[in-house]
Amino acid sequence: MTEDTILCHQCDKDLVMKFIELKDLVFCSSTCFEDFKSTMSRKDFFKNYGDAFKPDEQKWVPKYSNDYIKMCGYCPPKLAEACHAELNISGVFHDDVVDSETMHWCCHARFVLSASMSDGTVSFEIGKKVQARAEELAKKEGIRGVTPISISNAFADLGTDFEYKKLQENSPEPKELEMSHAAACLLCNPDFAKECEVQVEKEFQLVGKAKEMVKGRGLWCSHVVQSLAEILIERENGEDTIKNIIDLTEKVAQEKGHPGVITRDLFVAMGRSVAAQ
Repeated sequence: MTEDTILCHQCDKDLVMKFIELKDLVFCSSTCFEDFKSTMSRKDFFKNYGDAFKPDEQKWVPKYSNDYIKMCGYCPPKLAEACHAELNISGVFHDDVVDSETMHWCCHARFVLSASMSDGTVSFEIGKKVQARAEELAKKEGIRGVTPISISNAFADLGTDFEYKKLQENSPEPKELEMSHAAACLLCNPDFAKECEVQVEKEFQLVGKAKEMVKGRGLWCSHVVQSLAEILIERENGEDTIKNIIDLTEKVAQEKGHPGVITRDLFVAMGRSVAAQ
């Protein structure tokens, strides 16, 4: 082994390609990064490594990455447990939806598209319809790929029926998700991430309004509230749309026995609002 050889902190693999950096540690893959993250509590991880997601003079990371990461750090334990327990089922179609993509996709956007279909009440046909709309929105904005804001607004554009109906679930078997939510922004293409940043600036300007709309309604994952803010961006009658989404999402969360609203609840609900047409 030469002096300049860099090894993965978790599995000791020789890192010959792009790797994930976390302060003075390096990892060969999202899997190893997540394995390392799981060796400590959420509180300890964010206490010890939370500032690694902030830009500094030595590295560039997308603005607000640190804010998104910290949201998991202060999530109420029972809501975080429900979310974590359903990560693998939420991302079960993460790799399958790639086949019908025609442009670059943020892996977070791909994850929520998968999540919308993960209980079997929303078909792949509907998923492809939403996928196509998201790509249409990205191209219209002149950016090089689909962002989380693109996909959230695609669902909102196509959703028309927000009446709750108990549907027969047909969930596939969960499979391990080969992506790390925490590390994804660290691995993002900088040019694409900078385009995403422009959208995220608008999102954070509206998150206060989204928070007010769910205030007093029980537990809501902060990432879900961010998604509501995304839908408010430059949308006519946006608050009316959000009210409909909130009502349906809470009913889906109750259906699934969750202690509050997690990401999967939101996108299953929005998928059903499209599928009901």
